[in-house]
Order: sequence, then C-alpha cells, then structure tokens
Amino acid sequence: MSKHEFRPEPGRKHIIALTRWHSILALIALLITFAFSLYGIAGGIAKYARAGENPWGLFQWFTTDCSFLTVFSASMIIPFAVQGIRNKYFSYPKWIAMFHYSGMLCTTLTLFIVLTFMSWVDPNTAFGDYNWYLHIVSPSIVIIAFFLVDSGYLYTLKDSVIATLPVLMYICVYAWQVFCIGKVNGGWEDLYQIGVNLPIPIPAGMLATYLLTLLLSLLIGWLDNRLTLRRRKKLMAGLWSADTKPVMIKVEVFGLGRYMGEHADAQFVEMPLDLIRMISDRYGLTTEELARPYFRGFLDSINVKQEGQQDQRS
Repeated sequence: MSKHEFRPEPGRKHIIALTRWHSILALIALLITFAFSLYGIAGGIAKYARAGENPWGLFQWFTTDCSFLTVFSASMIIPFAVQGIRNKYFSYPKWIAMFHYSGMLCTTLTLFIVLTFMSWVDPNTAFGDYNWYLHIVSPSIVIIAFFLVDSGYLYTLKDSVIATLPVLMYICVYAWQVFCIGKVNGGWEDLYQIGVNLPIPIPAGMLATYLLTLLLSLLIGWLDNRLTLRRRKKLMAGLWSADTKPVMIKVEVFGLGRYMGEHADAQFVEMPLDLIRMISDRYGLTTEELARPYFRGFLDSINVKQEGQQDQRS
C-alpha cells in the first residue's frame, strides 16, 4: 500500500493539506500574545525602576499577573506550533491549553473591570499614560489572538471552573494582604481602592467578582468550542463524499501515517487521534480500523528513513 495509490476526488484535498495552515496561524497568534504580554511586564518594570520603586511591587497588580500567565502559556505552546509547521499537524497537551485558557480569562476580566469599574472610579489609573496600552490595547489583541489558536479541545463546565482558579487565588491573597494584614502591618496597599469605592460590602464584592469571572469563563469556553466545531466541520467538508469506499479512506490514513513518520523522531510516536476520530465518525469506521493503517504507514516511513541512514553510514 502506498501513499500515492489514492487521489481524492476533484476539488478535494488530502488531510495533511487541510491542516497545514493551522500551525502557521497558531504560531503567529502565539508570538503576538507573547510579545504584547512581555512588553506589558517589561514596560511596568521599567516604569517602577525609573520611579525608584521595587519592581516586585508590580506583581501586586492583577494586570501584571495576567500578563505573566499569558507569557508563560504562550511560551509553552510555541514549540508545539513550530513542530506543527514541520509536520503539518498542530497539537499540544490539554494541561497547557488550560493555562492558555486561564490566561485568556484573566485578560478578559482585566479589560471588563477597567471598562466598567476603574474607568469611572479612577480614569487616570485605567487609561493614563502607559496604562492605556496595559489595560486596553494589549488585552484586546491577546483576546483576538487566543481564538486564532486552535487547541482542538472542547472545554467542559469543569474546565471552565478550573480556569477561574488563578483569579480566585488572587482575590483571596489581595483580600488577606489588604484587609486582614493592612499596609501599616506590612501588607499591600489597596491598589484598586476597593475599600473606598466598592458600593457593596467587601465579602459580597469578592463573591460578585468570582461569579463574574465564572460567567466570563463559561462564555469564553462556549465561544471557543463553537469555533472548534466550526473548524472541524470545515475540515471534514474538505474531504470526500460520505459514500467513499472504506478502503480509500484507509489508504489516505496510511499516507497520513507515512507523512507523519517522515517528520517524526524514531523514538517518538505521534498519533493525531482527534483527527482520526473525526474521520471515523464521518465515514462510519472504528478508530481501531483507522489506527492500524496509520501505524503501518508511520512505521513504514520510519523504517525507510532508518535504512537510508544506515546506508549513508556504511
């Protein structure tokens, strides 16, 4: 069986051709996220240094912590995007995707609170000087970039709750440092003037902030799931008609395995299980039926590559 035995119908494409732009688009979006978020942190540190203040105090601000989380998550995914460009298949672990999801949530919360609360209470802190970039420009761009990175995962209610944990941790730490310890005893200053401007009791305000965070998390998860399902539908529409013979589908999956094997390390077996499952659902084949030709193609390619390397050494 050869990867060249089957050619798709006119107007149809090979699976690998349909997925080749995902990695490029993801890498661009991740680099934008990394650059804008890192610039936000660096600019804040420089501002503190010029004022003769301890730069570590910058991390008392929620916005800075958001930027740090998005920098961390983007830096974790970028290598997978680079690898995806190499083998034309973009995939990364869900636990890393959860960091990205959570960073996106924190960024969205920052933008929302700035526009609905801080802009009325303290416009200068919200938009003045460097804060215009930190609170408006960077979050807006990072939010757009998030939805361009196709994680391939469908987020559940549990995932949406887990994504709120960094916000919940910050709320608890801020309340402890500001209202329990107090600045005079070595705690934090009430940077957001919550004790002065919050129109409701502080515990109620904390609960309201978390509920808002959870609502935003559910909205982000729902939007990202919709985009993921739309991308899957578009991917499947680019394949063949539903009555295509199973043997032809298996030949194509064999070719996919060969291609992945050509660009993989011999010690690392990568299987696009989500893609294979989508194909199995569309054409009424089991995952096992498609996994076998995929691995045959993958191993065939690895063996050919190893034989070529042995011939070069001999």
